[in-house]
Amino acid sequence: MGLKVVRSGAGFLAFALAACSGGSVQNSLEPTVTTVSPSASTLQFAIGTANIGGQIGLNSLETLRQTSAGYIGESVLTNAPTITGPAGFVVPNEPDAYSDAGTNHISGILQTSIANYPTTTTFSPQGDPNNIPAGCSQSGQCYGIATSYGIEPAGVVSSSLAPDLEPYALPFYASAVLPVQYIGGPPAFVPPGHTSTQDGSFPVAYPGYTLGFVAYQAAPVVGAYTLSVIIPTGVNSNGTSGTITKTATSTLKTIAGLPAWSTPPTFTPDGNGGGTIATNFAGGGITEEYLEIVNLGVPTATGNEGAACQLSGTPSYYYTIRVTPGAATASVPDDIGAARAGVTQPHTFCTASDNGTDSNGNAIGEDMWMVYGFAVDYPLQESAFPKSDQVAAPAIVGSTGQDDVTASFPSTGPASSSSSTVRRARVPREYRRGLSAH
Repeated sequence: MGLKVVRSGAGFLAFALAACSGGSVQNSLEPTVTTVSPSASTLQFAIGTANIGGQIGLNSLETLRQTSAGYIGESVLTNAPTITGPAGFVVPNEPDAYSDAGTNHISGILQTSIANYPTTTTFSPQGDPNNIPAGCSQSGQCYGIATSYGIEPAGVVSSSLAPDLEPYALPFYASAVLPVQYIGGPPAFVPPGHTSTQDGSFPVAYPGYTLGFVAYQAAPVVGAYTLSVIIPTGVNSNGTSGTITKTATSTLKTIAGLPAWSTPPTFTPDGNGGGTIATNFAGGGITEEYLEIVNLGVPTATGNEGAACQLSGTPSYYYTIRVTPGAATASVPDDIGAARAGVTQPHTFCTASDNGTDSNGNAIGEDMWMVYGFAVDYPLQESAFPKSDQVAAPAIVGSTGQDDVTASFPSTGPASSSSSTVRRARVPREYRRGLSAH
């Protein structure tokens, strides 16, 4: 049996069971609906190491993309992925492991009822409303799926629900580590014909492109890892639900990992909206290196007073800069803020002059930032969107035969901002969740 398909743009394709065919994913997207076979898709999987601030864990990357004409490269938004490791691989006993703790698998689960949550797992924590991770909606309707680029909490139960368009905060299984979201923004990841995904043309919950990799602070073990993805095929004539399972295997050849990015990058503003980032990383063994700098606005106890110069969207704004591997510094342009095409872009970070004063006449100060770096040894930008748009199976493995990533912890500023006294009050979920850890 075929599935109803709702095209929602940006590499996502929502599948609703034929028995739940009403509505669209998001009315503002004016989706078209058709029927395709979920078997018309290609699954790819790569495993590697993740060196987060000097601690080596596991890294994964997958693509599950439609091959049907007119939908090539799109995601299947109803499925359940599970990564099963070799003998000796053990998921640590951390809070976000849930029922996966102590096993050799990292799993998702199909949600068959809107009224009742299934067992909580690493990728599908929706049964724990008190611990909703970044990337998941506050309604708790959140479960992980294998998307067109990386496992994300973007699953939908019916076509009346909009998918979450943010990735997980990473790494998993690291209660003592400050997790961050890896989101591709300008100038490295820019949608054609736009300044960014936050220029007012995209869903408000779409802060940028997913960067695909998922890091876990679980001790890696050399050997074969298998990704299995269960995909529902609809309701049969006898009232039962059918499924198919796609599988792919990747072998971890070495656990040595990439060089540690031990010292977080630091940002020095130039007073005009941009500035310079000191990478604090010498590189080695990498093919692509990136700096992620996030405009947090000016969080306060009653709201976000900053980012007043931005022409659309709300904080946080994600900027991603690709640098030459091993470069000591990188420049942040002054004026790549969010704006519709054809409109002069505002400052990347609003200055104190831009932000002015609050309702009490107090100076708001310049926008706050968070900056962190990551580097890989495989073709990340070429396999990510938008470069791989409408590609069913982009190359995702580098010359080493595995996908390794190294990443720093974040640093934040400015220390002199008037917002420093309220820094704990309201910041993005990925920052707030681990604020006391570092």
